[in-house]
Amino acid sequence: MDYTVYKIIHYVGIFTLMLSLGSIFTKYNKCAVIGHGVALLLIILGGFGMQARMKAAYVAQFETGFPNWMIVKLIIWIIFGAAIVLAKRDILKGSTAWIVMIALASAAAYLGLMKPF
Repeated sequence: MDYTVYKIIHYVGIFTLMLSLGSIFTKYNKCAVIGHGVALLLIILGGFGMQARMKAAYVAQFETGFPNWMIVKLIIWIIFGAAIVLAKRDILKGSTAWIVMIALASAAAYLGLMKPF
């Protein structure tokens, strides 16, 4: 598939994740949990698809096909996956949850666009 197709899949996953997290932190329901899982799958599929298409450019720029900023994005992806547990057990709720999730999404966007390291 083309790089653009993977990018669209990645963006659809991101939008779906934000929608499902908003629903999960407001009122925990089964449909939001399913959306959360599907969103994480789309994000990882699109992200690794883009990485595979750009591997030669990454090797030239970072001397490896798997740069450090991508490792940090994977850690953020794992935290987003754990957010469902935080919501279920009421560990993270309300405006704190919104601020944390928006901060994580902003950090992931910065890393993906700027590729700082």
